[in-house]
Amino acid sequence: MIGARTVAGTRMAGTRTVAGAAQALDERGRQAVRAGTHQRDARPQPGGRWGAAVVLRPDAGCRRRLGPVAVAADVAAGGGHWRTGAADTVHVTVRALAGHRPDLRGDEPHVRRWASALQRAAAVCPALTVRFTGIGLSPAGVIAHAEPDDRAADRFAAVLLDELGEDGRLEAEYTRDLWYATLVHFTGPILDPQRLIGWVAARRTRELGACRLTTAQLINWRFADRPRLSTLAQARFGLPG
Repeated sequence: MIGARTVAGTRMAGTRTVAGAAQALDERGRQAVRAGTHQRDARPQPGGRWGAAVVLRPDAGCRRRLGPVAVAADVAAGGGHWRTGAADTVHVTVRALAGHRPDLRGDEPHVRRWASALQRAAAVCPALTVRFTGIGLSPAGVIAHAEPDDRAADRFAAVLLDELGEDGRLEAEYTRDLWYATLVHFTGPILDPQRLIGWVAARRTRELGACRLTTAQLINWRFADRPRLSTLAQARFGLPG
């Protein structure tokens, strides 16, 4: 769920910076897959990863396009991994807010503050158009790169952080430098590393379509056989895009 991070810089500081960050992440992913040192997700413990976050959910058309790609990516990785690119879970993380807590309730004070900050931030930001421009690798899984058409996504992330204040401190030491959706989270060995690396390479520039995002969501994660996303609050962008 948590995307690539750098200690300094901006998430979308320019085309060259973004392209370099994407290439660097892909190379780290290839190295990890080849060496068998890739991240292997498991059901999280309280306080661990997979906690509350603000995310962007692709529209229905985009979800229909991304879902089969997630299935194919899982097959290329040997099967049995978490297909988080499925229609009911695919998302682009804007900011993680807390560690894993499946019993989180919407009426808790800090959740209400998160929801209020989300509403205020969305109200002064325009709707977003995001294009999914190709497949990549990270040490944690197979990803679909997302490119906003303008700086509106960056602005929303920055305004949200301002509105959260101290409630946004979980990621205070990091700056997310890429927008993407993770289609598959690795949960075990990659049976044929070179097959997966080749599968991703053949789709590195495969266009997966654009989607119009009119809302942002505050979500939490629960687990059964795989991650399950639940929405705690939703906010509509208030300015015409």
